[in-house]
Amino acid sequence: MTFLIRRISTTADGREIVRTADVAKAQLTLGRDAANDIHLPDLALDPDHAVLTSKDGRHLLVRASGGLRFGLNGQSVSEANIDAADGAELRFGGHRITVALDGEGAAPRIALTVLRTDELSHSALDRDEAVAFSMRGLLPGRRISAWAFGLLVLAAFLIAPIWAYTSYRGVEERPQGFHADMSWTSGPLSSAHADLSGDCQSCHTRAFEPVTDNACKSCHEDVHDHAPVARQLLARGDPGAWRASLIRIGEMFGRAQGRCVDCHTEHEGAGPMPATAQQFCSDCHADMNQRLTDTRLGNAGDFGTSHPQFRPLVQTRPGDPASMQRVNMAGNVTDQNGLKFPHNLHMQQDGGVARMARNLRLNIGGGQGMECANCHRPTADRTRFEPVDMERDCQSCHSLSIENVGGINRTLRHGQPDQVVADLYAFYRSTPPDRPLNLGGMARRRPGEFAEGQIYNIYFRETARRPSRAEDAVRAVFSRGGACYDCHTIYAPGAGSNRWRVQKVHQTSRYMLHGWFDHADHLRMAVPGQASRTGSPACLSCHNADRSTTASQLMLPDIASCRRCHGGENSGKAVESPCASCHEYHQGPRAGAPWQPSDERHQRDNDRRRQGVTSITDAILRRLYAG
Repeated sequence: MTFLIRRISTTADGREIVRTADVAKAQLTLGRDAANDIHLPDLALDPDHAVLTSKDGRHLLVRASGGLRFGLNGQSVSEANIDAADGAELRFGGHRITVALDGEGAAPRIALTVLRTDELSHSALDRDEAVAFSMRGLLPGRRISAWAFGLLVLAAFLIAPIWAYTSYRGVEERPQGFHADMSWTSGPLSSAHADLSGDCQSCHTRAFEPVTDNACKSCHEDVHDHAPVARQLLARGDPGAWRASLIRIGEMFGRAQGRCVDCHTEHEGAGPMPATAQQFCSDCHADMNQRLTDTRLGNAGDFGTSHPQFRPLVQTRPGDPASMQRVNMAGNVTDQNGLKFPHNLHMQQDGGVARMARNLRLNIGGGQGMECANCHRPTADRTRFEPVDMERDCQSCHSLSIENVGGINRTLRHGQPDQVVADLYAFYRSTPPDRPLNLGGMARRRPGEFAEGQIYNIYFRETARRPSRAEDAVRAVFSRGGACYDCHTIYAPGAGSNRWRVQKVHQTSRYMLHGWFDHADHLRMAVPGQASRTGSPACLSCHNADRSTTASQLMLPDIASCRRCHGGENSGKAVESPCASCHEYHQGPRAGAPWQPSDERHQRDNDRRRQGVTSITDAILRRLYAG
């Protein structure tokens, strides 16, 4: 069943506009509600006023809803049955609907022509509808409302913020509460800058100008640039036409490239600043050698797949900090620290060292052998290790005692070879010539099967004979098997001299200049299959100390060892390690990685680790960066 609905409207000059529509329904609704099939916006009608039904396409049944009425050929009725072939005229308020039979199509259909009558003025009707169905009667005109709203926005978000900013210039701490210029911020400050929430002028030094680097460096005095700005821009490559145009526009307003705020964005929400994404670094470093042809840095895009081999800082000449150089971990790398020390001998599960340690009741890992912790002590923040100290870490086994006086052991002075010579001469002047050097109340036998039954003296000589002269005692201490010779390189006196010299020892506290490593996490871990080896399983997972025969062997793990657990960002490895987990963006002697796991302990450790670089390495790093 199809109805043909014609709507006739009249223009201001009297022309009629006819709009037709076919409605394929057997029943039509009529009323003031816009959801009706025939919508008549007339206050004289109810929202759902009447229903028009046809079953055969010729006869039309019109029924008003709820006892309402309508006009039919001049009469007021509530229901009417109309033969469309005869025609009829319906009245609904100020509208007239003519009913006719349209036979133009393949099948006849009922045609309904809707016309607004002249009995009600169009302008009056429009005015009544506008007042009834809108808020025009309650508000000023649109022009006045637009101007009023624009002035309100201008006052609230421009004039008031400028007034607030100007009012608090030079004030270190604003009073609590809302200030109008806070409407310009995109969010709260991060936890690192949260204490500046009431001191906007500390960063925003000038109105309508971007934050300058000088504002940042007024607090961050010791922060170095990542690299000279010109080289950073060159490493980024061609920005493209669109970005280049944006850069030029920004520079017109003081937004120079390479500023601190290009990377460190604020007002992004409370809490720590998010970790730098790996892509931020790899955009330049993944293929840097193509743009910076003079760079000595290797390309690095992802730790798990595209990262150069480690290059630790080592000494190339024994005991000479000035000879420190960065070398590639490939091959047998040595650090000439000036010591003679066999790790494997001290970490044997059974042997003279282990038996001596058991006799001295040292903590040696369940009685099997010495542990790494017997000599290596972590720093307070557990990120690095303190230098091995003779008196604290070695003397329990390697005693320098020469006699016991009234229950107090008299020892030679470690690190002072001239004083050792002087003390030995003084000892022989004050004692009988046949009295040997011994340990007095701390006497113990030498470890191992050698010299069974002999007293363990400060020097090891493969004879029961003890020196009876000072000259012989001095030579014994500094010769093979003596107390100094076993750990140090000795230089005998030259012609015309009686001065013995000992090679200086320099223990490197930091091998990785541009990376950060936290032992605190790794001390709790061990690689499967390593626990059976003597020593601390967590240490031996990465350091082959139980297989090292000399102290100069560098036992740092190479990149392949680290990749057993660590992978790049989104690598799916056990430990996903983006660039920021090991590297700091800013160069400098502190070089602590800004990203760490977010729990409170790591945050506390990260704050402490930034203060824990020893003075010698600091001096070396400062000299390197000064060039």
